[in-house]
Amino acid sequence: MKISVERVVDGSITSLISFATGAMLTDRYADMMQLCQKLSGEVWSGYIDDKLVCCWGLIPPSVFSDTAYLWMYNTEALAEHQFVFIRRSQIEVQRMLTQYNRIVGHCVVGNEKAQRWLRWLGAEFDAPQAGARAFTIRRKNG
Repeated sequence: MKISVERVVDGSITSLISFATGAMLTDRYADMMQLCQKLSGEVWSGYIDDKLVCCWGLIPPSVFSDTAYLWMYNTEALAEHQFVFIRRSQIEVQRMLTQYNRIVGHCVVGNEKAQRWLRWLGAEFDAPQAGARAFTIRRKNG
């Protein structure tokens, strides 16, 4: 099994996602992904056996912030490789926490798999609000 993480430097992640999944994103979802890409300092893509399994980025509120907002898109191919993905995610989150003291984000209330994954990464959740749960992952020494 070949695992790779690559920085997305050329093109749009919406094109990358559409190519990998064989389906076009809805206009609303495509707009949201393009905004995430634009606001992120860096965007990364994860592959297992040359199949795209996810894209993610961090959005800091300012260049001086010690906190960044994590967003992620995953393809259906991720389901086949959940345990490999979890281990690699732990490595990537530790890398992110060298840049930021806190990583924050939101997770849909009913998405138990995502919440379990985030807990494995050290996330602490707030009470649900408006169908989502805010989470925070903190640097251990920060």
